[in-house]
Amino acid sequence: MNIVLVHGILGFREKFGIEYFRGVVEHFSEKAHKVIAPILDPTRGIEYRGGQLRDQINAAFANRSMDQVQKTHIIAHSMGGLDSRFLLSPANPKPNNLPIRSLTTIGTPHFGSPIADAVDNPHTPQDIKDAIGAALANLDISLNGLRDLRTAECKAFSANHPNRPGVDYFCIAGVGRDALTKTWILFVPLHKFISLQTHEDNDGLVTLSSSQWGTPVGQWPADHIDEVGHNLPPIIPAVFHHLPKYDEILARLVTLN
Repeated sequence: MNIVLVHGILGFREKFGIEYFRGVVEHFSEKAHKVIAPILDPTRGIEYRGGQLRDQINAAFANRSMDQVQKTHIIAHSMGGLDSRFLLSPANPKPNNLPIRSLTTIGTPHFGSPIADAVDNPHTPQDIKDAIGAALANLDISLNGLRDLRTAECKAFSANHPNRPGVDYFCIAGVGRDALTKTWILFVPLHKFISLQTHEDNDGLVTLSSSQWGTPVGQWPADHIDEVGHNLPPIIPAVFHHLPKYDEILARLVTLN
């Protein structure tokens, strides 16, 4: 089958010299699946990125990187889940007939992120703003991109972009590491801030409830970076192993008619 891996707004691919979905393309390809990982603008909005995603999927069918005879499934992380929903939604002003069978979102803020809300809120404590700035700077995340993930904007998006009939929607939440520290050290203040604001499990950026869209199929003991295979800082042994979790996603997709 065809697998499309859609990244979020994290920009560490270039900074760290490693791929966004660490080892997943190779892992899936070794199982004889056709896999593409489109590169979307790290700072632009959902509609723009959704258009880029459409064009790159069409190009993959045209150059035979993907096989139109086989079923195509999207696996998307973070903001990539919103881009993918825009691509598929009947509300898309540029409708398409891409033969997508399912969308699985991982750590996607379908209803926004308290961290995005905090960026411009004058009542946000300065230490939280400083912590947000430090975490974003280390991951090359744009503040403008993060603002697209504010609660009001995401709630409006979700209300106005219904699912495409015939596509199965699944969602996975990160609920923090199963360890003494629930997340990467730079995300610790963010994780605590979200917990105090919402009283919910979260992955350092996205709450459990916000990550829910479609059928919930898992809660991973991972932070937002662990979800795509990046163990920061390197913890030995790693507290979360992502490839077996991606295999679980594959096993579910294989069963779809």
